[in-house]
Amino acid sequence: MVAVATVPLIVTAQEADGFDGYIQSGTCAAPTDALRVSLDDETDHDIEPYVARTGTGDETVVLGYAGAPGAPGFGFSAIYTDEQFSLVIADADGNAVACGDILQPDVDRFGEAGIAVVQLLPVGDADLQGVAIVERAPLERELDVTPTRVRVLLASGAEIGAAPETTAGFDGFIQGGTCEAPADRVRAQLEGDSDHDVEPFPAQAPGSSELVNVAYYGSAGVPGFGLATAYTDEVFSLVVTDADSADPTGCGDILEPDDDHLAEAGLALVQLQGVDDASVQGFALIERIAMERELDVTPTRVRIIVFAPPVTGS
Repeated sequence: MVAVATVPLIVTAQEADGFDGYIQSGTCAAPTDALRVSLDDETDHDIEPYVARTGTGDETVVLGYAGAPGAPGFGFSAIYTDEQFSLVIADADGNAVACGDILQPDVDRFGEAGIAVVQLLPVGDADLQGVAIVERAPLERELDVTPTRVRVLLASGAEIGAAPETTAGFDGFIQGGTCEAPADRVRAQLEGDSDHDVEPFPAQAPGSSELVNVAYYGSAGVPGFGLATAYTDEVFSLVVTDADSADPTGCGDILEPDDDHLAEAGLALVQLQGVDDASVQGFALIERIAMERELDVTPTRVRIIVFAPPVTGS
């Protein structure tokens, strides 16, 4: 059982119904007009507020902004060419509020995974910070280009640059109770394929062979924990621990989404906040995955993103 005092992360400072996005040629600092691919989603905006139920009456809270639109016509393999691309997030008036260079992931670790993590930083006076996971989606027969999906997670009001110094990574577990009032009846350890559940995501800096850390990223299973359990009267939270010291550095309560479609789809967004003096900020996406015949509980996967210090020189 781990009791932690979290530092609130304000996400409603920049009120908006949502944001749209596009991929452009060039970097955020030096864009070009050679290419512009608008993200495409079936909702009003590519990225919309994620509203969760607090469990107190009808009270709800906005945990952040999330979306998983496609990028029609943009092939993931383009990232591994000599061309440079960047991802722009814009408000309803078309003004850029966040941007991130799409850097080539470390080939040795992520070259075959079809995943690139993009660090999104504010543009001008905007206060948005976040990450985007650009991933290769399953090929559809009628398409000539392997489809690409862009999963965007944004926080408003986060302290830019308030991120942990370089670390080997993080591990995690789901516990019964909230971050501030945990219970000892449940503790489900995350289990990933790497040394740690969440590890640095190195990418190649523009115009250089140097590797920079754009975020801490991981995808791990939670054996024995079904997401539907979190939609009962029971309360659970996700704890992130430092890989070296095993001390808790971040925590987030697992809240039921206010959107019934998300609940039925088996998705829940968790806002990770720093524990005590720790500067960990980020999100976790808990999702139900396909049932395996030999399991009694529908398996659950947790994707964790922890913000890293801003990459400079791009």
